[in-house]
Amino acid sequence: MRVLGVDPGSAVTGYGVIESAGGVVECVDCGTIPGGEGSVADRLVSVFDGLTDVIDAFHPAEVVIENAFLGKNVRTLAVMSQTRGVLLLAARKAGLPVHEYSPREVKQSVVGTGRASKTQIAWMVSTLLHMPAGRVPRDATDSLAVALCHLNRGARTSADARLPKQPGDSNGARQ
Repeated sequence: MRVLGVDPGSAVTGYGVIESAGGVVECVDCGTIPGGEGSVADRLVSVFDGLTDVIDAFHPAEVVIENAFLGKNVRTLAVMSQTRGVLLLAARKAGLPVHEYSPREVKQSVVGTGRASKTQIAWMVSTLLHMPAGRVPRDATDSLAVALCHLNRGARTSADARLPKQPGDSNGARQ
């Protein structure tokens, strides 16, 4: 299964494409989508086009986006929310299922504690994906972590959730 993880940013959006096959998980590609210059509207177009290009290039089966966290700066939170909306739109326009996880869920799933530091996340992402330390671009680390979180926590359940409901099932998934 190929998963595209996205970490929305007000200036730079990170992305990471991972693939799981036969119990082996590897990084297909990772990088950043710059917000560009100009008005907020122009930057949102850049982000939309950038994610669309990534989707077209790597053909993920699912997209996973980290939820926004509450911040003290209302303007930054507003721009972040607009960016997330554009990213969600790009994924859905491509016909892909979208899943969301909070930063705490991602940290818990990848590192084992919801209070993990950026350094701990970067180390664990590098270790899990067998990438040399320092090879993962800083802005792409969280996007790879959210994709790994989905494989660890959600990929199996999201696939099960799409199965038709069977008689006697309470949750719609086959047993």
